[in-house]
Amino acid sequence: MQQLENIRIVLLEPTHPGNIGAVARSMKTMGLSQLVLVKPKKFPHPEASKRAASAADVLDTARVVDDVHSAIEDCTLVMGTSVRDREVTWPTKDPRLAAEAVLSHVAPRVDEGKQQTAILFGRESSGMTNDEMDLCGSQIRIPANAEYSSLNLASAVQIIAYEIRVAALQQQPKRSNDEEIEVGTPAQQRRNAATFAQRAGHLEHLQITLEELDFIKSKPSTVLMRKLTRLYNKAELNIEEVQILRGILSAMQSKLIRS
Repeated sequence: MQQLENIRIVLLEPTHPGNIGAVARSMKTMGLSQLVLVKPKKFPHPEASKRAASAADVLDTARVVDDVHSAIEDCTLVMGTSVRDREVTWPTKDPRLAAEAVLSHVAPRVDEGKQQTAILFGRESSGMTNDEMDLCGSQIRIPANAEYSSLNLASAVQIIAYEIRVAALQQQPKRSNDEEIEVGTPAQQRRNAATFAQRAGHLEHLQITLEELDFIKSKPSTVLMRKLTRLYNKAELNIEEVQILRGILSAMQSKLIRS
């Protein structure tokens, strides 16, 4: 299933190499192949290879990066797995609804290129931080036993990967596997979903402009920017919309300089 190639599993600072191998095995059984490791404590490692069993190819092609931004900068949809309640809430989906959203996003379209999706999994001991959740458009919550909701990392990946595969099997193919997807005209490409890097650039531009307008008076402006991030993530902006918003911000900055 070609669309599964565009789904990326990202592990944030995994501690145990055996868990990395088990995750690789969980992924391969469900047809996923993109594994990204953010600052793994021990990798490569014999224990990872041992636990991966016949999924050594997933480990061999795994990408190791120094920070989460490098793992997702080209992605147009980012989801984070977490069971914690937080001060600023995120749109939350169970694994089945999340899988449907992911498959809908990566489905090939004539007027859009490949849409990369990342699903983030936090540390074995502490999960994901608020700053890392800020990078996600929505949260995936596995409906585990409330009295004991802690899942092994590979088990959590297996549950979500399974739901993704089931959703993929239920989809009707839109075209034959050997049919090439057209990239589209420049105007059509501007309607592609904005990547994480493009959205982050807009939010940084927005914060700078709000500070210049004295709208932001308290520093750090963490809570306000977190709420604005949630707002823009819900909008699911495309490239053209980000360009328009940044053009408005640039015009406001120019007006401030002249006044």
